[in-house]
Amino acid sequence: MNLNHVQKVILGIFTFLPFVLFPLFLWQMFHSLGHVIFFGDRYDADSRDVMMPVFAFIIPLVLSGMGALALLIFYVAHVVLNKKIEGSEQLLWIILFIIVGIFAFPAYWFLRIWNNPNKS
Repeated sequence: MNLNHVQKVILGIFTFLPFVLFPLFLWQMFHSLGHVIFFGDRYDADSRDVMMPVFAFIIPLVLSGMGALALLIFYVAHVVLNKKIEGSEQLLWIILFIIVGIFAFPAYWFLRIWNNPNKS
């Protein structure tokens, strides 16, 4: 499976995007929980006041998880369809994708996709 330069760059952006979004998710989660704790002490909060900040970080987190699943499916398919990778290395990459997930995607992208000399 050969990708052109634009496709490689777009895939690289989606590959590194979780590393940019994760600190933002953490900040939003702690900010939301701090908001609930701070304002919960000040006045009697109803369930909507508590759940709105929670949904504010859960929905993007679920969408990010679905994106990571889509990347996992793409990378496993790319490993299987890549004729330049031997069977044992294919198995190693698939195991790495399953065990360490998004941390293996940038390594594979850099070693096997970005540095692929074939141009289509």
